[in-house]
Amino acid sequence: MNAIAAEALADPRTGAETGPELDAELARWDAAPDEPADTDLDALRRGRTIEWATQTLTQGEILDAFAAYCREELDDVDVLDSGPSRLALAWRRERSAIELRLGYAFCERLAEDSPVQLLGPIGPATVDRFLEDEALRSRVAVLDLARLEKIAAVRSSVFVYFEWFLRDTYGVKILPESAFTSGLVARGIISLGMG
Repeated sequence: MNAIAAEALADPRTGAETGPELDAELARWDAAPDEPADTDLDALRRGRTIEWATQTLTQGEILDAFAAYCREELDDVDVLDSGPSRLALAWRRERSAIELRLGYAFCERLAEDSPVQLLGPIGPATVDRFLEDEALRSRVAVLDLARLEKIAAVRSSVFVYFEWFLRDTYGVKILPESAFTSGLVARGIISLGMG
């Protein structure tokens, strides 16, 4: 079974069921490799290798390190809930989540009452989907740690803290995904006017 389909079916927040709706949703996103049916989804999400110039980590190690950083170093950020692939965080009255994902099927359903930043791969279909869907852009952000790029138009102080953590701890900077930015400019949604 496709790992993204398995992930959507296993997550009760998506409401996904095997059938035409799931097939149509999967067709709208970047494809994933097939995985054995008994594969541990958290292990796949957490085990995604991230290679930067001087170090190799996994997404799970980075998420765990950020959770520890929030608990130990940030007085104004609270860890509300922590799981193998998800952190629920609060900054003042603002609530946000950071979550590891294999893919983004039904990802708009993951942003229940607050913004969510999904850590996983960004491909061309992901860019297109976010360009086409304003409601999705306003509630969900995607950050690809391997490419050091993000698709984000949602505001969250926690997401800013996460980028500062990556910069200060690992020496990496996250940049906007160029095709997403170009697409927003071409649609007149943003302007990069000079002067």
